[in-house]
Amino acid sequence: MKLQKSGFTLIEIVVVMAVMGILLPTVFSVMYIIMQQQLAAHKLSETKQQGDLVMNYMKQTITQEAGSIASTSGFAKCSAPNTTHSSTLGEFNFALDDSSTPDMFSFRVNAGELVFEKYSFAPLLGVYQTDSSLNLNNSGTVAITNFLIECRKRDDYSFPLVSFSFDATFVDTTPTAQEGVVTLHYQTKIKLR
Repeated sequence: MKLQKSGFTLIEIVVVMAVMGILLPTVFSVMYIIMQQQLAAHKLSETKQQGDLVMNYMKQTITQEAGSIASTSGFAKCSAPNTTHSSTLGEFNFALDDSSTPDMFSFRVNAGELVFEKYSFAPLLGVYQTDSSLNLNNSGTVAITNFLIECRKRDDYSFPLVSFSFDATFVDTTPTAQEGVVTLHYQTKIKLR
């Protein structure tokens, strides 16, 4: 009578261990790569979503509400032929009407956030006061940098052309985030009417 084997031979155990030794690292590395790709897709999606939101809000607000460009004291800018005015020269305001003290609004960057502010003239004080302020993006996730807005008027018969540009950058606080930096550049032009 033969004895029945109850167990695995040494060669079977070695083969199974070798297969597991090859498969497990491969599976984990594939999962790691998939997670990295998902994170990159999320960064790009979030950056594009907030950049598009800022771009569309600015375009709509300027198109629907802006009547002209004004200084901080309400005087018209960019109204004479062959003139330009830029946010690099200081504050850049849009006047809502052509009165001597028009209500105004502006866009400015503060610590990575694009801020929309509306101003009205306070006759008793003789100065402009902020009526409302709105942050257009979440600077904890996406920061706005390199913001530039300018106006050009070619001649007496043309409307002022407002152009603006900015970069939307995903804010990543992890120490090894340099390989996944996502920055999208936005720019457009709008004619004031």
